Amino acid sequence: MLLESFQVTFHMTDILHILRLARVLSGADLLLRLQKSRPTLSRATMMRMVRELGDQVVVRGAARRTSYAARRPLRGSAESLPVYRIDRKGRGEQIAMLDPIYPAGCALRYEQPLEWPLAPEMRDGWFPGLPYPMDDMRPQGFLGRNFARNYASLLQVGPDPQKWPEDDILYMLAHFGHDTAGNYIIGEAAYRRHLEAMQHSAAPASEAGYPALAAAAMQAGDAGSSAGGEFPKFTTFREHEGHRAHVIVKFSGNDHTPGVQRWADLLVCEHLALEAVATELGLPAARSRICRADNRTFLEVERFDRHGEFGRSAVCTWAALDAALFGMAGENWSRAAARMRSGRYISGDTQQRINRLWYFGRLIANSDMHEGNLAFVPGVEEGAPLELAPAYDMLPMLYAPVRGMELPQREFAPSLPLPVERDDWLAAADAALAFWHTAAADERISAGFRAVCKANGKELRRLRRLVA
Repeated sequence: MLLESFQVTFHMTDILHILRLARVLSGADLLLRLQKSRPTLSRATMMRMVRELGDQVVVRGAARRTSYAARRPLRGSAESLPVYRIDRKGRGEQIAMLDPIYPAGCALRYEQPLEWPLAPEMRDGWFPGLPYPMDDMRPQGFLGRNFARNYASLLQVGPDPQKWPEDDILYMLAHFGHDTAGNYIIGEAAYRRHLEAMQHSAAPASEAGYPALAAAAMQAGDAGSSAGGEFPKFTTFREHEGHRAHVIVKFSGNDHTPGVQRWADLLVCEHLALEAVATELGLPAARSRICRADNRTFLEVERFDRHGEFGRSAVCTWAALDAALFGMAGENWSRAAARMRSGRYISGDTQQRINRLWYFGRLIANSDMHEGNLAFVPGVEEGAPLELAPAYDMLPMLYAPVRGMELPQREFAPSLPLPVERDDWLAAADAALAFWHTAAADERISAGFRAVCKANGKELRRLRRLVA
């Protein structure tokens, strides 16, 4: 009897060792690996040992699709993390339970379907890292670094969130991720912070308070949100002319150096570019507004993943989608759209919208159109193709100061289209011409940069005549 008990314990140790190295295994594969050293081990015995291991093993799927992984404790805790979803009216519901697994990745146990497309393994709940629809929740950019500076000691993490391992990201989200991008909250502690924020909501801000918020963001950081991006910014809930909205506010410096003036010019250009996307291209774009105070220029951009004071909706960047489902890192948006269309992830209309947005960006000298600056929202109906999220971070970054302040000469030389690209390129060119014309006449932009805008409009008109 003692020998049998010892053998069972030995086999259970084998199971955990195999699973911790393999990440996820089907029952058949697990038995096969065990039988290499224990050829007489039966499937029934293996299943009994798996059950005896209890919550040390994570099980997902059903029947022949049942798979197993070893649970990875999160800072000593083996408890599952609830995942909540907030709707447009601010109501929350628990939609899944999340378990970290060895050696990396997570397992979801679904209680409600996700809004996003999933690979077969993901449909059973298995993800190689943080579930990709939640990947944009991690601290990023200017606000993410400020968050890390504020909370690094408390969370016992390093000062750079880009270097955080998966456990640190999960631990942070489970305790402080109550106001991240999109509509998910991970962990009871974070959800309770969300409830406290609802219960003790502050009066909305106004632009009169923006200089103080900017100064605080530069000095100590805005720890309330982790919206991505590198431009100095803060987030707030504001009221303007009776309209309340959650906003991301980018801001320039407050001196009169050439570099600061250029950043101020680019903020105005971003506002004008978003207006051109909406009015000239007819595509969704984030609503924005320019404010001036305390020698700073402020660009206020309404968050399209927030509705009213407490409502939220889903959003996912192409960066997260690509890493999880496509593996096209470094490819431009137009090629990404073609790949998504071929897999029926988006409609032909959405593909055309992405193409036009891509060409528009190139034709307004946006040299920073990376994977994180294109995003999607779920289709209206369950299982419908993804739709393009409103445009954001659309500005002529070719002219951004180098190393903060230097202003080297830049040549505006957009590429001409192939025949198959002509129609979308021409539509984007017309919108870009409208942008350059408006920017060249906008007195909120410095005279020197208005001259650049005028010259670029002239060059684009010349190129358009060659293509039309």
